Amino acid sequence: MGKKRLLSSLIGVAMLAAMGNSAFAAEAPLHLNVNGTKLADQKPVIIDQSILVPIRTISQLPGFHVDWDNKSKTVSVTNGSTQDVLKLTVGKTKAVLGASTVTVSVPPRNIGSSVYVPLRFIAESLNAYAAWDAESRTAVVYPFPASEEYKSEDLAASRQAVLGLPKISLKDHLGFTPDVRTTTYYFPQNQSQKFFIQEGEYIRYFEVENGAAWQRWEGQAGAKKAGERDAVPNLVPAVKGEWGKRPAYSGAYVYFMHEWMAGEVRYGLLDETGEGTELGSKEGVFDQVIIFPIDGEKGMELR
Repeated sequence: MGKKRLLSSLIGVAMLAAMGNSAFAAEAPLHLNVNGTKLADQKPVIIDQSILVPIRTISQLPGFHVDWDNKSKTVSVTNGSTQDVLKLTVGKTKAVLGASTVTVSVPPRNIGSSVYVPLRFIAESLNAYAAWDAESRTAVVYPFPASEEYKSEDLAASRQAVLGLPKISLKDHLGFTPDVRTTTYYFPQNQSQKFFIQEGEYIRYFEVENGAAWQRWEGQAGAKKAGERDAVPNLVPAVKGEWGKRPAYSGAYVYFMHEWMAGEVRYGLLDETGEGTELGSKEGVFDQVIIFPIDGEKGMELR
């Protein structure tokens, strides 16, 4: 519970800062990111320093189920992983979580033709993560992983689980390369909590935090000029466009190249000079990349 109270305090402080300039708050749009997907058609609102979202937003969380009782104006939210049920009623400050009665500071309400519910309260009650990014004015919500396999000391298992986490990006992508049929994943050697995804000329960098993979940087490959250092040592020679903070890692990588149209995964090592060595491959892999153990790697570093 201490972690949840800390998250609640941090989110509350961020929202207070965001509301400091009332003129800006009235003009700048709010955004919503649910499980890594930006929902352009669903806009949150801020009421009494709390974020409220349309009820259908909650139903888009994986494993969550929402029921609406029109007669009593009560919404029931179930986390399918934990089977916890939260019931809130429009206009009422008392909610029911399991067999307990709890207080909600900002109750559900009708706005236009939709019922809006308190995002943070629902998330913290039902084992989900909610955050507010003041810079992009984005509310983010996703369920915590059902297991902690993404923290496993087994590097292959941890990496596989990490790639299945929600991928959160608070900025727009620089672009997409047409007709790309290969996705390549790069992990720093001996690590699983940081990784790159490359598709065509675009490469994106993620770090695992709070049960999700948060995008920290993105670059568009460019031509390297004589005498220039690599944009990302041993991995990205040069970029002609980028956002975020460039990763500082400069060691060796392991890679998993998924040619998903052909149904093949090839994997290997990139040494400290960027020289690649293929270690193996597997055919018949179409939908999701398979992560293989790499001989010689140490236990995972959780950092």
